[in-house]
Amino acid sequence: MNCLKRWLTPKSCAICNKKPKDPERYVDDAGREVLVCRKCVGYAERRAMRKR
Repeated sequence: MNCLKRWLTPKSCAICNKKPKDPERYVDDAGREVLVCRKCVGYAERRAMRKR
């Protein structure tokens, strides 16, 4: 059930918390994979997030 719920919930940008347009996957400081929208990619790279 948890897997189904995670699959159906809409993802949001890790930086601006909006629905990401053309998302890219990054790894945050805690090691979790997060989505970052196109306009926040520069900020994610300045924060030294690793690209997945």
